[in-house]
Amino acid sequence: MLKVYLVQMDSAKGSKSENIARAKSLILDARPTEGSIILLPEMFATGYIPTNLDSAAEDFNTNETGETARTLSEIADATSCTIMGAGITRAPNGFYNHVSIYAPHTQKERCGYDKINLFFPERDTFTPGNRINLFTLQNWKIASFICYDLRFPEIFREATKQGANLITIQAAWPTKRRSHWETLLKARAIENQVYIAAVNAVSTRSDTQAPLAGKSLIISPNGDVLAEGTSNEEMIISAELDLLAERNYRKSFPVLDGIVPPDLI
Repeated sequence: MLKVYLVQMDSAKGSKSENIARAKSLILDARPTEGSIILLPEMFATGYIPTNLDSAAEDFNTNETGETARTLSEIADATSCTIMGAGITRAPNGFYNHVSIYAPHTQKERCGYDKINLFFPERDTFTPGNRINLFTLQNWKIASFICYDLRFPEIFREATKQGANLITIQAAWPTKRRSHWETLLKARAIENQVYIAAVNAVSTRSDTQAPLAGKSLIISPNGDVLAEGTSNEEMIISAELDLLAERNYRKSFPVLDGIVPPDLI
């Protein structure tokens, strides 16, 4: 069993230290179970596409190279959990929209992912990533994607072919397309027979110009919602995932037969 926690939070643009402190407080107050995995929304420390990208960008390689990386490492140590943050790193010709994963009591980033499919406002200044990265936790193989990636089923299928049995999405998805968010997440779970853990940011401030949808979701391989966030408040939701149940479901309803190697089903 693997317990997953989704930190649905509101991130103020231009308030990195405030956002980081808020995330840390929410997580530590929740007292997550040791050995769990914790997800934070897309660009949680800066808000989605901060005004000054150059000052917002950080190096996530080690826990000594950036404020956000240091905090992720501190949270991982304090909780004995693996934490998946998200931020902005520098690319040769711009910036990457980045996922950074820190394990407890390690100084270096456990794994990272750069967003492959850039949303329209990102395309002038961000560089697309070029690879799907999986990492292992206990007996799980986990692939991570970011927000707009959700609209591209081919990368989810490729992650499944590579052995993923849990796929995470970290997002800043808008309220006006909430129905797309919920429908596509369920589709990605059903068509790949994987667990989906999708954390979304939320807008709790009345002056937000483009409110974010919240509705963080944890979904089973057959499309059942295991845990669900609201659309208008900060919260942490969680669920326990059963790897054996997923394997048994894949065997009993073998839609991946001939697509995924038998030893991965």
